[in-house]
Amino acid sequence: MMLAVVFFLLLIQQIYGSSYTVKMNEVDVNCIKESKKLSSLPIQIIAFNIWNNELSLPGALDLSMTINVTKKLSDKIQFSTKVERKFGSAWLDLPCLAGIGACDKLSFCDLIKQACQSKSLIRANAKNASNPCSCDLDTGIYTFEHVPMKIKRKKSAKLVKPMTTGTYRFKIKFFEPKTKAPVGCVNGYLTLFKANKFL
Repeated sequence: MMLAVVFFLLLIQQIYGSSYTVKMNEVDVNCIKESKKLSSLPIQIIAFNIWNNELSLPGALDLSMTINVTKKLSDKIQFSTKVERKFGSAWLDLPCLAGIGACDKLSFCDLIKQACQSKSLIRANAKNASNPCSCDLDTGIYTFEHVPMKIKRKKSAKLVKPMTTGTYRFKIKFFEPKTKAPVGCVNGYLTLFKANKFL
């Protein structure tokens, strides 16, 4: 494992302030490849994709997502993102230094509020017409047209440059904060290229 970490550190190059082209390779909705148990979770991912294929660092990937909530959920639901970089046949965790690692836990309610402010939330089942931006997750279909996955390099990251061109896998997991029980999951696979170039 130590050899893999050393290999990872030796291959990493600085891209801070650079522009890249992003290609979505594959999406494993509901993490079915990982476990068939996850396919029956109450947040079912119907569609997941990137909105555009340009990424500047620091910056954000602009994602789109449609979900089907099959049972009423708490307004306290959270989600986290884990990012891995492929080296040969191995996947190595991208550290939290990038600002997008598994250390960040975010509120689904905040995502709903942000989407409402930018008018990028389509909530087909809005039972409460006077408050369509409510954080209550009633059953029904929700579409988020713009979901920013922020990528930044924290000032403390002096030695590790967090990203390079190549293949990445990210996992977004939705969970109950008290029990940590998963309620939804999606895995995405993408490739970063130098801007306007395909390797």
